[in-house]
Amino acid sequence: MDRMVWIALAVSAVAVAVALTWWLRRDRSAAQDGSGEPQEAPGHAWGPVLDAETGTAFTEGLRAFHDEADAPLLEIAQAVIVTAGPPRAISLHLLAEAFAARGEAALHDPEGTVRDLVAEHGAAEGPGVLHLRAGWLSGTADGMDGRRFAEAVREIVCAPPSAGITAWKAEDEAGLLLLTVRAPAEGDTAGDAENTVMIDLARVLDRYREAREEQAAAPAEALLRAVVSHVVASGGPGLTWTRPPTAGQHEVLLSAATAPAALH
Repeated sequence: MDRMVWIALAVSAVAVAVALTWWLRRDRSAAQDGSGEPQEAPGHAWGPVLDAETGTAFTEGLRAFHDEADAPLLEIAQAVIVTAGPPRAISLHLLAEAFAARGEAALHDPEGTVRDLVAEHGAAEGPGVLHLRAGWLSGTADGMDGRRFAEAVREIVCAPPSAGITAWKAEDEAGLLLLTVRAPAEGDTAGDAENTVMIDLARVLDRYREAREEQAAAPAEALLRAVVSHVVASGGPGLTWTRPPTAGQHEVLLSAATAPAALH
């Protein structure tokens, strides 16, 4: 997908975002910041170029898909859908652009179209898609269970609070960390200043265990910080964005991940 298409995905469809936020908040809280307070989903968080009719159809398709027996997680504030079988994290920007490309077929069968697009785009990893690992941490790693490991990774990039990391969500059961990254808008992309990075905690754990074998005496926090910094700097595997990041967004994330540890 070329850069111009990705830039187009940043244009807001406010009505669609507001509608989805309204029905989703009945069941799930929005993303949280470091203080743990619920955050409202920004109107421009993920809206692609959708007219009113297509936006309504996409909303209905997501609603129906969410309400199925094996309901996926919809992190609307951070533009991500997370499925359990198989475990996948997929950018809503990517799905919405593909939905619009289906034209009349999507309007006639929004639920089936959303289901097909999730299966199609979730089949292979790529920009905006992560393959997660069920049961990613059985037992512990240096005394950390899944929840604590997720918190430890988050603390590296969110504490002390970074001016550019404005919200986070840790789905420790899915092995997924979501970070909302804000950077100054570049050029004429004022609505594109905010983006979400998705981090697969299973692959961070794999790298951590490899590093532990090589550095048996290293303190856990320092070792994990080095691993997270490497994953961020290399851009993966195990890391992607809901849309390609600007240079400023990538710099915000890299600066947060490589910041010195706070003194206690």
